[in-house]
Amino acid sequence: MLYCSSFSKTLAPGWRVGWVLPGRYRERIALLKFAQTVATASLQQLAFAEFLAGGHYERHLRSLRKSVAATMRSLGDAVAAHFPAGTRATRPDGGGVVWVELPGGISALELHDRALAAGIAIAPGPIFSARQDYEHCIRISCGVVARVEAAIGTLGRIAAELRSGAEAPRVRHG
Repeated sequence: MLYCSSFSKTLAPGWRVGWVLPGRYRERIALLKFAQTVATASLQQLAFAEFLAGGHYERHLRSLRKSVAATMRSLGDAVAAHFPAGTRATRPDGGGVVWVELPGGISALELHDRALAAGIAIAPGPIFSARQDYEHCIRISCGVVARVEAAIGTLGRIAAELRSGAEAPRVRHG
């Protein structure tokens, strides 16, 4: 068995520090790691080791979970307040994304295009399906609360325009 992960989502995205428990693959993993990076960021690894050994990571995770949970509640509330009637959104117990099911007639791909034109990044449902399912669903990631809430207001307005058939500037592809 081989286990690996990183601290990118929980502690230090820019540091690119992860870990591996290679089990019987130890020699092969060491060779591959060396071939890919030649050197190891020793200072960052030592800082992480000290942080972990001191029990600070668990405290950090508890605080992070509370913060993300509050942001997710705000995100869900903003979707409920700003999107057209008939919109449904998940209320996950964990994680940092909300799935939004748009009311009939609203294309997730069209909403994605218009959102990009407004400087907002969302993930349209069809990119998560080999058969282009979820054409009326989007995935929204949480982030900085004030920016997310403003973006959700804009997304809701765009979704309402799409539902009513109002024209807006389109993003050209290709």
